[in-house]
Amino acid sequence: MLMYCKISLFLILICFCAMTTNAQFRIGPTGGLNFNRQVFKSNTYKYEGVFKSRLGFHIGVLSDLVIIKNLSLQSELLYTHKGGYYKTDRKDIGEIYQDDLGYLSLPVCMTAKLDVRSAWLFVGAGPYLSKLLYAKHSYTSNGSNIENGKLRVGTNYDTDQIKPWDAGVKVKAGFELKKGMYMCAFYDISTTDINPRFQVTRNKTFGVQLGFLFSTSEEDRYNRYENFYEF
Repeated sequence: MLMYCKISLFLILICFCAMTTNAQFRIGPTGGLNFNRQVFKSNTYKYEGVFKSRLGFHIGVLSDLVIIKNLSLQSELLYTHKGGYYKTDRKDIGEIYQDDLGYLSLPVCMTAKLDVRSAWLFVGAGPYLSKLLYAKHSYTSNGSNIENGKLRVGTNYDTDQIKPWDAGVKVKAGFELKKGMYMCAFYDISTTDINPRFQVTRNKTFGVQLGFLFSTSEEDRYNRYENFYEF
């Protein structure tokens, strides 16, 4: 976790330094859909073929800081809905578990771009750090409701059910129209165990994202919109 904090702070520092040198900076709203899946691992049972994807969403702000012509630093501040679902049928036990998790997430990606006339194609990757804001779950066994409601958040092995932080790596690819529209597909790979107990639990999320980036300088707006000042 400390490593992800250091990497994120370093990239944010690069962003700040570039902004102070009048680099091109764009910002705008973004949102999209998440297809979430959780992976469990245990020394006593192999959870194979029992995980199902759950549909979620994300919404927030996206920024793009141009470092050089074909390289930029893209950071986001998102509220993202994740979670998991699994169903098992083993011998005399049938279990169903699902949870809904709401995170405030900060991904920071180094992004390479290819200029194709009216748009840029891009690929990017970088770390993300997420703070848990909301956690709810339900668990049934053999048709009986065993537990439901809010998850207990913390790192205590005996009393807590989910950790307050998640971290991992985000990879994405997509295109950005030079007039501002942005679209990409992404994959969030959690490298942090979010379960304080003996089971190892990780979030994995595939998603699609839409956004619109506004220029913050007149020069950038003029370069992006042909004949911007000509009527």
